[in-house]
Amino acid sequence: MKYIDEFQDPELARRLLDDIHATVTRPWALMEVCGGQTHSIIRHGIDQLLPEEVELIHGPGCPVCVTPLEVIDKALEIASRPEVIFCSFGDMLRVPGTGRDLFQVRGEGGDVRVVYSPLDALRVAQQNPDREVVFFGIGFETTAPPNAMTVHQAKKLGIPNFSMLVSHVRVPRPSRRSCRRRAAGCRASSRPGTSAA
Repeated sequence: MKYIDEFQDPELARRLLDDIHATVTRPWALMEVCGGQTHSIIRHGIDQLLPEEVELIHGPGCPVCVTPLEVIDKALEIASRPEVIFCSFGDMLRVPGTGRDLFQVRGEGGDVRVVYSPLDALRVAQQNPDREVVFFGIGFETTAPPNAMTVHQAKKLGIPNFSMLVSHVRVPRPSRRSCRRRAAGCRASSRPGTSAA
């Protein structure tokens, strides 16, 4: 399968590592922003295969990883209300709050739905005018404009039963702060697609 097979090709991995070793001529500090990236790098032993001149800096984490517990607990409380349809991206469903997650709320009868954009949640609100629809707007700073545009659209279309619970994470400031702590400074970062836009 294209791209999957290449990812698991040991010969290709060896050639890439040889290229990295041949290219690195001075210290490099590379920050991976997302916890999923950190997990994959360590799980596959990539950190042990890189030249010693390459320092990996574990960054601030993606929004899913760093959403404050208070926000998760507030989401769980809102999602548990019988008058609410709670819409979220799928990656937030298993994020634990103090005592449970959105999957458990759904299992207990909460109307928790996976959507792929805030506009999907707005459509749910249009289709269910007798219920409050809350979109869980979690993301990097690049997700703030689509969330704001959806609120604007809800107002423009006169949809009063739509609201959001948001937690946006700005990447530049924590990244710069982490890099400044290193003597070499950061020379590169590996970011998820939404924060690199």
